Amino acid sequence: MAKVFYGTIIHSVSVSEIEFISNGLLFVDAQGRVAKLLRNVPQDQLQDGLAGIDLAVAELTVLEDNQFIIPGFVDTHIHASQYSYCGNGHDIPLLEWLDSLTFPHEAKFKDSHYARNIYTRAVARSLRNGTTSACWFATIHLDATKELVRAIHEQGQRAFVGKVNMNQNAPDILIETTESSIADTRAFVEYVNSFNTQLMQDQASDQRSKPLVTPIITPRFAISCTSDLLRGLGKLAAEFDIPIQSHLCENTNEIEFTMSSFPDSTSYTAVYADHGLLTQRSIMAHCVHMKDDEWTLMKDSHAGISHCPSSNFNIKSGMADVRRMIDMDLKVGLGTDVAGGYSCSILDAIRCSRICSIARNPTRSLLIPELFYMATMGGARVMELGDTIGNFNVGMEFDAILVNIAVKGSPIDVFAHDTVQTKFEKYLFVGDDRNNAKVYIQGKEVKLS
Repeated sequence: MAKVFYGTIIHSVSVSEIEFISNGLLFVDAQGRVAKLLRNVPQDQLQDGLAGIDLAVAELTVLEDNQFIIPGFVDTHIHASQYSYCGNGHDIPLLEWLDSLTFPHEAKFKDSHYARNIYTRAVARSLRNGTTSACWFATIHLDATKELVRAIHEQGQRAFVGKVNMNQNAPDILIETTESSIADTRAFVEYVNSFNTQLMQDQASDQRSKPLVTPIITPRFAISCTSDLLRGLGKLAAEFDIPIQSHLCENTNEIEFTMSSFPDSTSYTAVYADHGLLTQRSIMAHCVHMKDDEWTLMKDSHAGISHCPSSNFNIKSGMADVRRMIDMDLKVGLGTDVAGGYSCSILDAIRCSRICSIARNPTRSLLIPELFYMATMGGARVMELGDTIGNFNVGMEFDAILVNIAVKGSPIDVFAHDTVQTKFEKYLFVGDDRNNAKVYIQGKEVKLS
C-alpha cells in the first residue's frame, strides 16, 4: 500500500444516494487505485484494521473531526484560453460575446509563450478548486495547444484536451482551411499519443496505471465548421477512437444560425449525428433548448451532456432541463464553462445547478445527492471514465479532495449541533478553495498553487 486514510469518507453510490462512512479505512495501492475500503472501524480497533500494513512504507493520514475525503470534482466543459477574462462580459448575449471578447483574446494564442502563461494559471486555479478531471477547450493554434498539454502534465491533472476547429463564421485571423484544420488536429492527436508513450517509458517504475491526458476532437460548434470539416473530424475521431466535445443548443440565435447553415439536417443535434460526431464518447455542452427528437438522439447515441448553469445564466441562454436528463438516464455532469461561467469551481456549478432547477420546477428541483453525483460520478460517466474515477469503490483510481471545513480563514462556521451530513452540506453551499486542504490524482498528492 502507498497511502492509508482513516476518518470520514463520503462518496456517491448512485444518483440518489450518498454514502457517509464514519471511521473508514481507505487503502490506496502503489498504482494509485483504491485497494480496500473498511467501514466503521472504531478507534480502538484501528491497529487491527491496519494489520499487515507496513507504516514505514505506507503513508497513514488520520483525519480530524472537521475533515473528510470526497472524490475529486469533474469539470466536463471549460475553456482554458478564456481564463484571463473570467468574470468579464456578462452583460451581452452569446454571439456578440464571442465577437467582442472571446475571438480577439483567442487571436493572441498564436504566441505560444503567451498561451503558456495563461494555461499554466488556468490549470492551477482549476486544481486549487478541487477539479481532478477536466475537459479543456484550447484554441485553433497547434503549438499553443501543445503548451496546454505540457501545463496539465506538469501539474498532474487528469484531462481531455482539444485543439479547436473553425473554418468559417469567425474573424479572419482565427479561420483555418479545412485541410489545415484536419491536418493540425491529426498532428495534435499524434503529439499527445507520442507524448503519452514516451511518458510511460520514462516512468515505467512509477507504476501509474495510465496517462492522464487524452486528446479530444473539438469543433467549436457546428456553425464554426463547414460540413466537410465536420465530416473529416468525425472520421478522425473514429480512426483514433477518441472522444468528441462541442456545444449544442445553447442559445436560440445560435440554433437558428445552425439550422440555416445545415438545412439538410432535421435538428442541431442531428447535425452532429449526420457527420459522425454524436457517439457514446461525445460530450455536448449546454443542451438548453432541445426538441423531443433531439433528446431521443442523445439517448440512442449514449452521448453525454455537460450542464453549465453559471454560463447559461450569465450569457442569458436559458435554463437546461436537468430533471428530464436524469429521468431519461442520460449521462450528465457539470461544467464551469469559463469564461461564460465566472468561476472555475465546481462548487459554484453545484449551487447554480440548484438555483436553475428550482427556477424551472420547484416541486422537482435537484436534490443534494443528485448534485453531488453530477459533480463526481456523473461527470466521470460523461467522460466514459465511470469505471475509473468518481467514487471510492475498490479498483477505482484515487482522485480525491481532503476537505477541511475548519481551516484558518474558512468561510464555514461549525457549531456543536453539526453532524457529518450538515458539515458536508455546508461545504457544498458555503465552502470554497480554502477548504481544499489536499488534492490527489491517481493516488498522488498534487501541488496546489
